[in-house]
Amino acid sequence: MKKTAAPVKNNIAISLMSALTILALSSFSSHAEPTLSGNFSLTSDYLFRGISQTNEGMALQGGLTLTGESGFYVSTWGSNISFGQGSMELDLLAGWTGKLSEDWSTDLGVMQYRYPNGDNDTDQFNFYEAYGKFIYKDLTLGLAYSNDYFGTDVDTYYYYSADYNYSFIDNLTFQLHASYNQFEDNQQYSTFLAAGPVTGDGYLDWSIGATTTLLGTSLSLKYADTDIDSSAECNLCDGRVVATLTKTF
Repeated sequence: MKKTAAPVKNNIAISLMSALTILALSSFSSHAEPTLSGNFSLTSDYLFRGISQTNEGMALQGGLTLTGESGFYVSTWGSNISFGQGSMELDLLAGWTGKLSEDWSTDLGVMQYRYPNGDNDTDQFNFYEAYGKFIYKDLTLGLAYSNDYFGTDVDTYYYYSADYNYSFIDNLTFQLHASYNQFEDNQQYSTFLAAGPVTGDGYLDWSIGATTTLLGTSLSLKYADTDIDSSAECNLCDGRVVATLTKTF
């Protein structure tokens, strides 16, 4: 059965994203020049919330961000993928980042995940997501929400995350990540995975790793896994080691 409320839901997300984009663009018209930053990455496996998007294969990724003096920004990011009929993911973001106090800062925005080479009328892979991150020193707490999540007949979704980075020695940062992916109910969780049976209405994903810099390039190595039931027979959800090279500019 097709979703019938998606156009209304998407109109709300589009309006919010448009408003943030207008605020960001208006901030670029100030006397201070906006800042352009970007990155390119090569990774052994593109994991999104613990699940391989490249059928356990390599991915070439990159993004650009334009940030105004006020903290408003627009950004885009892309990667090859290997599922459905598509071969590419293209994300569009608009948001604001800045300090709340001496120790706390935040990053708030709206993001659209797009799969331009696929059949979105059938698969309904494209979706919008609102996100917020609150950063205290080395700790980042995050919340993301979508009312029309990835795939046909998948609606309400919440993503709760915590990340902790700590440098024990120079040029070596240890990274811990844990998050919970919550769906509306067990049926939508099973529909999202396209596998089963599974219990509950969501799953945990986590990782532990380290990052260093060599010749101006970041090298990270992590082990990532999920607690998705083995009964789901989701090979793309298993634990694995992922290596990534990233160059920023």
